[in-house]
This record gives sequence, structure tokens and C-alpha cells, in this order.
Amino acid sequence: MPAYNPEIMQTLVRIYKVARWFALLALIVVIVLAIQKPALPTPQSAEEQKANLQEFEAKLRDLEVRMQTGQGGEALQLSEPEVNAALANSVETARATAAAESSEAPEVKDWRVSFGEDEVTGYLTTELYGKEVCVTVSGRLGAEDGYATFTPTGFKVGDLSVPVSMVEPALQKKLAEPETHEKLRLPEFVGDLRVEKGQLVITPR
Repeated sequence: MPAYNPEIMQTLVRIYKVARWFALLALIVVIVLAIQKPALPTPQSAEEQKANLQEFEAKLRDLEVRMQTGQGGEALQLSEPEVNAALANSVETARATAAAESSEAPEVKDWRVSFGEDEVTGYLTTELYGKEVCVTVSGRLGAEDGYATFTPTGFKVGDLSVPVSMVEPALQKKLAEPETHEKLRLPEFVGDLRVEKGQLVITPR
């Protein structure tokens, strides 16, 4: 059995104390990054949101009418502001419905997207342990068997990046749940959807 060496023990104690502070510092950094808000798409004024929502709905109605009357037509392109106006309206409607039914308010407090060359990035703001946290998810949209699909390429909580491999199994499991899956059902006149050059492109059947 090795002889007791006071100098070695003192060195180990110092290393332990330093390591403990580094661990505490790392934990603080993780927490700070997680509650930080990334740069979100610019919010719209009430007038802008109303105008963009009307444009969003008008474009979808026009595509539906063209398909029902057998006119066919070109792919529909929706801009980032138009889609964000529709998302904001969806969140407001869900909140108003919850209040009217005296039920629990939806977890999502805000929901916006931005479009890149071929990816969509969604920004969901929710409350976690009394703190507002923004979850950022990037990925590619598609369609299969009449349902929208989503393949994640990036995931962040606040400013803290999380490996996609850690969250994709849980995300795909959630998307596969019957209730969630049904929400991904596309209208019958929609054949495909994708992000292309900063636009949401909807291809009719």
C-alpha cells in the first residue's frame, strides 16, 4: 500500500476545488444561454399582420378554387410575413379559445418562422419554470402520402445549441402520435410543399 503523501493530497484537493468551480461556471453558462432569446424575425404591426393574413388566406382560396374547377395552376408562393401573420393569428385564436372555455392556455406564447434557401427555422417562445424560453428548430419541409413532413437540421434552446441526434428521435415520435400526425394532414388540393429561396412553395396536386 502506498505511503500517505500530504503534498499529493493537497494537490488533489486543489484540483477538486478548481474543477468544482469550473463545473459550476459551466452550469451557469448553460442556464444563461438557455434563457437568452435569439434574434427573432421582426414583429409585425397590427395593420401589417391583418394585411398579410388577408393575403395569405386569399392565396390559399384562389389555389383551392382553381383546383376545384379543374384549372390547375402554378405552384403557390407564400412570403415569410404572410406565413408569420397566419401563425400569429393561430396563436391568438388558441389563446382566445382557451380563455372562453376556461381551459389551460396553450404552452406556446409566440411562434414565428424565417425562410432560408431551402430550410425553415421556427422560433417557439414558451414558459419554463417561470422563465420565457425560446426554442429554435431548423429543418426541411416536405410532403408524403398527404401529410407534411419535417426533417430537422438544427435545434437550440435559447442560444444553446443541442445536437440534432439528441432530439430527433423524440421529435419524430411526437410527430408520429395520432393527434399530432392528423394536424399535419394537408388539404386535398396540396401535393407538395417546400422552402425555396426564402418562400414557402406549395405545389398543387
